[in-house]
Amino acid sequence: MSLLPMRRTNRSEVRDPLVQLQNDMNDLFDRVFRGWGFYDTLDTRPLFAPALDVEEDDRHYYLHLDVPGVDIGDITVEVDNGALIISGEKRDEREKNSRRAHTSERYYGRFYREITLPQDADTEQLKAELKRGVLTVTIPKNASSTRRAIPIQGE
Repeated sequence: MSLLPMRRTNRSEVRDPLVQLQNDMNDLFDRVFRGWGFYDTLDTRPLFAPALDVEEDDRHYYLHLDVPGVDIGDITVEVDNGALIISGEKRDEREKNSRRAHTSERYYGRFYREITLPQDADTEQLKAELKRGVLTVTIPKNASSTRRAIPIQGE
């Protein structure tokens, strides 16, 4: 089974651990100081990636993605070249007023998740349902792809 989540970023793949550490620290400071006037509003990177659970049984794969506060019209589920792509936006609907925020821990903005589908996934029969802030994608398995023993002929 391959259902491995991938995150697309604008960065090329980094192999140097020191460069990766620098990138991770930059991301940490971007998240910490967002809302304090230090955040670059021109930055188009996703601010958050919703948490994802992947389960399976004999006939289906199940993906559960936490998207509280996201309207059904703001989520897109697509299949492209053997990958399931879930993207959307959590809109900031707070009133703009003269109050000063002391802390802001909720995330707003665009998100993007790309999950490589296993070979036995039936991409024609996918179903997606949004219920109580959880997006559930049900992916049937192809019946012809189930594992079976092959008898060996010989002397």
